[in-house]
Amino acid sequence: MKPFHLLHRWGRPSGRNLGWILALALTACGSDSDSDYSLEKRESFDRPPVLVIGVDGMDWSVLEPLMAAGETPNLRKLVEEGVGGELRTSFPTFSPVIWTSIATGVDYRTHGILHFSEIEKGYKLKPGGLPYTSNCRKVPAIWTMADMADREVLSVAWWVSWPAEALQNPNSRIVASYTGQAQARMLWKPAVHDQGLPQLTWPAALQGKIRPQLAEGSPQGPFSKEYDREFGVTPSEWKFLSQMEKFFRVVYHTDRTHLSIMRKQLQSRIADLNLVYFGLPDVAGHQFWRYHEPEAFNYNVPREKLKFAGDFVNQSYRLVDRWVGELLQDVPLETRIMLLSDHGMHAANVDNPKSRQSGAHEDAPPGVMILWGPDVPARGLLPKGERNLGNIYEVMPTLLAWLDLPPAIDQGREAMRQWMSPSWQEAHPADQPGRSYLEGYRAATPPIAPPAGAVKDFQEDVFNQMGYAEALDPQ
Repeated sequence: MKPFHLLHRWGRPSGRNLGWILALALTACGSDSDSDYSLEKRESFDRPPVLVIGVDGMDWSVLEPLMAAGETPNLRKLVEEGVGGELRTSFPTFSPVIWTSIATGVDYRTHGILHFSEIEKGYKLKPGGLPYTSNCRKVPAIWTMADMADREVLSVAWWVSWPAEALQNPNSRIVASYTGQAQARMLWKPAVHDQGLPQLTWPAALQGKIRPQLAEGSPQGPFSKEYDREFGVTPSEWKFLSQMEKFFRVVYHTDRTHLSIMRKQLQSRIADLNLVYFGLPDVAGHQFWRYHEPEAFNYNVPREKLKFAGDFVNQSYRLVDRWVGELLQDVPLETRIMLLSDHGMHAANVDNPKSRQSGAHEDAPPGVMILWGPDVPARGLLPKGERNLGNIYEVMPTLLAWLDLPPAIDQGREAMRQWMSPSWQEAHPADQPGRSYLEGYRAATPPIAPPAGAVKDFQEDVFNQMGYAEALDPQ
């Protein structure tokens, strides 16, 4: 099968892998048996493989001008040869909640991931509450549903996927995420280095396989200089911007690590369903929107800081485009692609120059969705006012349909059949018999905490650094 080649515009080196996320965690987790874990390449598929690329916080107001200017050529090509539009989201727009709804097809009351961490009456965060973990989920996610129906799965970095869940297919793989965009900082803590992070991957031996890709990724390693090339070095005297930039750097390292892991796993063996998550545009929007769209704010943004950080949001989108191009090189031409964001982004706190959060999404602006591949007719970017492709609860049913699996009778809504070809729709009727993927699924249990103060890091990074602490409650 031919690999998928798309235009690459960027000549600067992008590095091989990052390692800020899992390198030290895996150093202690490996064993002599790791070398026994291997996968055979697939030479054929019974149906088009599926690649799902989750991009947190991506918004058409940023992406569309970049596409028009030729600065995101890979995404532009996917849109031109497929269909691009909006994905309607839901309240509350917290990443763990929405990404779990995307993966399960149901709302937060049904799937059980209610917030970033445990809550109490009045939908308030519980003092000392633990962040939600995968065992808290009341219903199976798409990777479990596909796996139990004898489809191979590869999932890297999806929100609330730690601890990695056991799967049935011997070729299915999970690289889990506990803290989303803040994963890097947690896994570089000395205690995690020394003790390892349990249940980071499924199967456990996969930890040893991904260790070599991560060993290059120390905080002083090549990815630090790579970040400097992409975004520059913030002057130390700019205290406010410098603090935000430090966390942004962590998120960049996190995404680069996940890109490296995903590419290596795709090159080893492509699954039927392949999923990966990136968080950089979301954090760029939250932290740097005042520099991206200064005219939207009722205060003066210093010119020298505009010059320095004014392109951070756009550059995060260009980087995602580059990463998408790299991923597409690793999958067959007949792969179906779904790229989606959990919500959009816009200016916020326009009267408060001291707010960390200058971009937000509390009003649930729609996200980006792009569909491409076999049986997806070319419609291009839908006109403004007519861009609704579907909603977050229709993603999981669509993926089941793409995998030729029966619909879930107790999860999700109908698939987005209207964007597929007439022949595909005829072969996949809306009234086909369904099945329960919930039957026999394990019971939900309270959240668990990894070692080394990870809960404190999660709250510091996600709530404070991203500005959620200012606008967390109520929704």
